[in-house]
Amino acid sequence: MRILFLLSRIEKSGVALHTADLIRGLKEAGHTVLLISGGNADPDSAYLKELEDEMKDSVEVFKVFRTPKGSMPVRALVGIFATLQVWYWLWTLRYDILHVQSPYLTFLPWLIGKKYLSTVHNVQLVRNLKYKPPTRLIAISEESREYALAHLGATPDRIDVVCHGISDRFAEPASKIKTREILKKYELGEGALRIGFVGRITRDKGLDILIEAVLRLPASMRKSVQLIFLGDYYSEEDRLWLEDILREVGNQIEIHILPFQDPKPVYDIFDIFVLPSKSEAFGLVCVEAMMSGCCTVRTDTNGARDQILHGENGFIYPREDPDALTEILKELIHNPDRRKDVSRMGKERAMQKFTLQSMTENTLGVYKKLL
Repeated sequence: MRILFLLSRIEKSGVALHTADLIRGLKEAGHTVLLISGGNADPDSAYLKELEDEMKDSVEVFKVFRTPKGSMPVRALVGIFATLQVWYWLWTLRYDILHVQSPYLTFLPWLIGKKYLSTVHNVQLVRNLKYKPPTRLIAISEESREYALAHLGATPDRIDVVCHGISDRFAEPASKIKTREILKKYELGEGALRIGFVGRITRDKGLDILIEAVLRLPASMRKSVQLIFLGDYYSEEDRLWLEDILREVGNQIEIHILPFQDPKPVYDIFDIFVLPSKSEAFGLVCVEAMMSGCCTVRTDTNGARDQILHGENGFIYPREDPDALTEILKELIHNPDRRKDVSRMGKERAMQKFTLQSMTENTLGVYKKLL
C-alpha cells in the first residue's frame, strides 16, 4: 500500500511525533510512505533536524511547500502558491491512501474532490473554512471521538478510535553513561526524589498547579523533592510567566528546567512523572513515561481514560486541583513499594496497548475501510 501524509509542519508537537512514529511503523510493515509538509519549523533545533532527517530517510517522496510568513500581502501570495503546489502533488503523485494529519489542511483535498482521512489530535479543533469533514476520521481517544461526534460533524459509521503508539525503545533502560551525563550536566545530584514533566512549557500545561501541589507537601517531604521540567518555552510570554512563579517560590522547592531533547534517558531518572495539563490532545508523554517505568500521574484531560486505570497503573486527578495532586504525591513519596507496583503495572499496560505495532495495525485497518 502507498500512503501519502499531509502535515503542516515538522515541529515540537505530538502531531509531528505521531506522524514520524506512524511512518516508521508503516515502513516496517512493508508499506511505502510519501510525505508533503511545510518543513522544519525550527532549523536551528538539533532535535527537529534529527526528526526531519528520520522522516526523509523513511519516505519514498518528501515534498516541502512554503509556509506563509511576513506581511499580509506576502502571506497571501505565498499561501496561494503553496496551495497550488500541494494540489499539483495531490494530482500527480501515485498513492492509495491520503492521510491528512493536520486537520486544517483538509480543505486542500476536499476542494479537488479527493477521498481522504484525517486524525483528530486536538479537542480544541473547531469547524471553519479550513476544516472539512473527511471521508473517514481517526480519533486518538474515546474523548476525542465524543468531541468529533458532537462538534465536527462526524458520524458513528465513519469514525474509528486508534490510540497513539510509541517505539518499544522506551521500554529499554537508557545507558547508565547517558543518565549519569544528564545528572552531571544539569547538577541534579544524588538521593533526591525526582518528579518530572515533559512537554512544551506553556500556561496550558499547568506547571503552576504542579508547583503549588509540591509547595503543599509537608516541609520534611518537600525538602527531598526535585522538580524537573524538560521542554522549551512556547513563547516569550510563557517564559516570563514561569520565571515570575519561580521567583515567588524562591528556595522552597528545588526546580530544574532542561532544554528539550530526547526524553527517554530523562524519563529514566524520574521517580514520578506528572502531566498537570489543563487541556490535552492525548498526552503521549504519559505513555512514554509509563513504558519507561515511571509512576505516572495525570489530569483527567483527553486520553486519561484510555491510558490509566486509576490507582492500578497510574493516577488521574481533576485538572487545576492542587490539593488532589498533593494527596497523590504524599502517598507515592511515603510508600516506595506502592510507587514501584504502579510503575510496573503502568509499563505492562503501555506494552500491551500503546506500542507502535498495535497503532500501525489498527491504522491499517482504517485504511482498508477507506479503500
